[in-house]
Amino acid sequence: MNLRTGKVMTTGRRRTVWVGAVLLAAVLVPVYSGQRDRPRVSQTMTRPSSTTALSAEAVAPVPHALESGPLSAGFEDDTRNEFEGVSAAAERGDVNAQRRLAELYEKCFLVNLRRASYLEGVESTARLHPDPGAGQQMRLTGERVFAQCGGVDGGQVIPLEAMLAWREQAARQGDLASQLWLRLRQTATAPLTPAEYVQLMEQVIAADDVTAMAYLGSLAQATAATGAADGDPLITGLAWQITACERGLACGVGSELMDVLCFSTGACMETDATVLLRLMAAEQQTALNAEIAHLSAQLGRRPRRQ
Repeated sequence: MNLRTGKVMTTGRRRTVWVGAVLLAAVLVPVYSGQRDRPRVSQTMTRPSSTTALSAEAVAPVPHALESGPLSAGFEDDTRNEFEGVSAAAERGDVNAQRRLAELYEKCFLVNLRRASYLEGVESTARLHPDPGAGQQMRLTGERVFAQCGGVDGGQVIPLEAMLAWREQAARQGDLASQLWLRLRQTATAPLTPAEYVQLMEQVIAADDVTAMAYLGSLAQATAATGAADGDPLITGLAWQITACERGLACGVGSELMDVLCFSTGACMETDATVLLRLMAAEQQTALNAEIAHLSAQLGRRPRRQ
């Protein structure tokens, strides 16, 4: 949907925008690795008639907007406590803490870079939204993210080299997700080859790391022109990302993936990222479902959530 006109995009345009949004989510705003319960989908976007399976989802009200004040302070305090804890553990050499510290830096890099004008920018975008409810949800999401990033190094500007250094350190210690994150940044100058994709796929399957699955999906989409994945790279990439959500990646309200999709596409009223991911292939649900089933079989067990 075009935020200025309220018109629904054509399939090709929608596909380009969604791919860009997911790549942005993978590179700048990585999603949490933790598992969260996902509420049912609130249907606020126009669905093509060919996606009847999606339109059968039950409708649920969107949670009340987050207010500033004590609640925002709570978000900042919680993030500060997490930041201090993972910073200390990362310095001691804990690879999981190093990855999480990098994720916090990535989440807040752009927010803290322009902290003085961040909420003003969110407000300008929200005001253009054709759906007032979604615009308000965008404001509230912005307020929450702003508060959370105030707890990351005191809201100071995050040096790019620090953000990259912790990713590189985690990658050197064998963290597959960080290795894929770094590889994703290189695709513009060093496209993924079919042989490399197969090798990475085998590593992701062996690790069963949901964050690595999401990054591999973004890699497949980013290298569409190379034929790195069998069949349609968009379908392959989406299947990996949806599989990651189904196996425990946080993809619901409040997750970093949902936050970036709200800001980059205006889809702020949905409560489940898998619905938004499926809309990228609205006319190819049969192929997408087949690829998800194929990946689930390779991973050796049924998805955790249907």
